[in-house]
Amino acid sequence: MLASVAAEVEQATGGEQRPWIASSLPGYEAATQAAGSATAGPLPNDDTVAALHSRGILPKDSSEQYEITFWDSIKDSNYPADYEAYLKAYPNGRFATLAHARIDRLRAAASNTPTPTAPAQHAAPPVQPAQQSARPATPAAPAVPAVPAASATQERPRTAATPPAASTAAPATPPVSAAAQKPVAHAPSAGESRDCATCPVMIALPAGSFSMGSNSDDPSEKPVHHVTISVPFAIGKYEVTVEQWNACVAANACPKLTPETNTNKAAPARDLSWDDAQQYVKWLTKTTGKPYRLPTEAEWEYAVRGGTSTAYWWGDQMRKGNANCKDCGEPWHREGPEAVGSFAPNPYGLYDMNGSVWEWTADCWHNSYQSAPADGRAWDSPGCDMRVIRGGSWREGGGYMLSATRFKYSAGVRQSQDGFRVVKDLK
Repeated sequence: MLASVAAEVEQATGGEQRPWIASSLPGYEAATQAAGSATAGPLPNDDTVAALHSRGILPKDSSEQYEITFWDSIKDSNYPADYEAYLKAYPNGRFATLAHARIDRLRAAASNTPTPTAPAQHAAPPVQPAQQSARPATPAAPAVPAVPAASATQERPRTAATPPAASTAAPATPPVSAAAQKPVAHAPSAGESRDCATCPVMIALPAGSFSMGSNSDDPSEKPVHHVTISVPFAIGKYEVTVEQWNACVAANACPKLTPETNTNKAAPARDLSWDDAQQYVKWLTKTTGKPYRLPTEAEWEYAVRGGTSTAYWWGDQMRKGNANCKDCGEPWHREGPEAVGSFAPNPYGLYDMNGSVWEWTADCWHNSYQSAPADGRAWDSPGCDMRVIRGGSWREGGGYMLSATRFKYSAGVRQSQDGFRVVKDLK
């Protein structure tokens, strides 16, 4: 029935809508081909359903689903660099034409915007999470009949026509308040240290054991396995901030941040690739003479849990005021993450590990924890490109903030939700 609907919609619109169907029904592909669906393969639009039984980011063992998830995370962005990041990862991807069109429209809109008489604060426009159903501005098209939850019929994006500039101009973003510009001060905790004035504040964590992963519907979080961190280590109390990153830039050791992400010096540095983060830890190690690096994925989860075994470090249900995400409570701004330390710390005294920005770890991406190291070391592979990111960001909802949630990005791709915190070996 769904295949017939897809064929009828394509015929009725003269090929302008080419429906795409995601289904868990066996034998679906043969039925689709028999019904005469597009021979070039499925071409989903912005509202593609990524997967069933998931938080909207699964399954992550499929390159096709990874591309769809990548697009879902940026599809409503008014920030050209997000589409450039997609094109770098997928130069011939299914959304490449749409990405080029968005970049052209956003740059045209920016060039037509009058120059303000006084400098204005600018923050990166928002990107809605993958679950959001808002559509980009496109010409009106006939509606497609609703389908059961087990499958979804979508239309192919129409990229031939470009809407008027007035309908695509980026919305004005409010200035960042003076309060948001100021770092949040906290009293030093036990085991806290700092190796230089512009270095991250570090907190020493003891050796210990914990159960890593979860029994959720996400196969990448299984199996739950026992991990022993045999030696103490220090981890950043906060994510690396814009101000700290700029110290590396001033030393000509790190690339400059984009103007949109460089507004609030106390906010986490973002729009950074894994390769960028490696440049920073290399500079920090050389500057301080101390062994800095990215946390392993096991160290990161050990740190975020803070000795707990619940879904979040504060319990099994979202509780407002503990994380920087779109439904996690105030303060929250669509334009970007809050200043570091704006929310409650976990039991280890660490801030913003849930929400704020996704954080890079040292590990290569693996589709599950099968055969994962049990000693907390980085799980690397020769020629690895996909690296693990953890923790969610301010753009997603509470379902992404769980301690076990994990995802992946290409090591060389910059995306405006991605940042990091550092680890230092203690000898």
